[in-house]
Amino acid sequence: IIVKKEKAVVECRLLYKDGSWKWHSLNVIPVLDEEGNVVLLQGISHDINERKRNEDALKKANRQLSLLTGITRHDILNKVSIIFGFLELMEKGILDQSAMEYLSIIVNTTRDIQTQIEFTRIYEELGSHEPLWILLDLVIPRNQVPSDIILSTDIAGIEIFADPMFEKVFFNLLDNSLRHGMTVSEIRVSARKENDFLIVIWEDNGVGIAEKEKEKIFHRGFGKNNGLGMFLVREILSLTDITITENGKQGTGARFEIRVPYQSYRFTMP
Repeated sequence: IIVKKEKAVVECRLLYKDGSWKWHSLNVIPVLDEEGNVVLLQGISHDINERKRNEDALKKANRQLSLLTGITRHDILNKVSIIFGFLELMEKGILDQSAMEYLSIIVNTTRDIQTQIEFTRIYEELGSHEPLWILLDLVIPRNQVPSDIILSTDIAGIEIFADPMFEKVFFNLLDNSLRHGMTVSEIRVSARKENDFLIVIWEDNGVGIAEKEKEKIFHRGFGKNNGLGMFLVREILSLTDITITENGKQGTGARFEIRVPYQSYRFTMP
């Protein structure tokens, strides 16, 4: 601006008094003296933090859609090949008394296909809408909790800036507790501040998760079932730079920590 002596638009992050950083757009015009030297810069600053966050979320969504194309075709076609293979054997009359076992394989494989197709529908929608502020207490799937399990929460008045599919994070956490916890009788959801971060905790009193599997459970395809639930959880959260880890102790229960950055949470009540 000073060298070219021309007006310019600059996007940069500014540090606020509360320690947070926010994006601003600066429209700057140089003021010249009689000799043509820049003596002053005048400008207007616009807060574009929300716009920048939305842009980042959409960029991440594009990556999700690229991954979607690769995962689905390959997985579903493999399942279809299995079905056709067993159907061909049945047509040739090769199957005998074990036919019911093979039919069971066909049924289960077809169910896997249904699950994968449903996953692609959900995954395709991921990041297709702008993130919004969501009241944490409203996305806890209380009506899905079995009557023999006690669910307690301490998260009132907290809003999280996340993808509209944020509620599926907690549906899948509940599903994980019910499917793999085995002895779960209590689930607790709480939150606490840690420096500038908000830590949302989902914990149960089930059998827990083995140390060597704590990271693997977030990988697509890992696990006894379809291996998509926890993978989807991490993908949804990552759209607004939220992370999740499991740090429970095997034998005493699973414990998931959702780490929300400063700009992605707020309190609606004191």
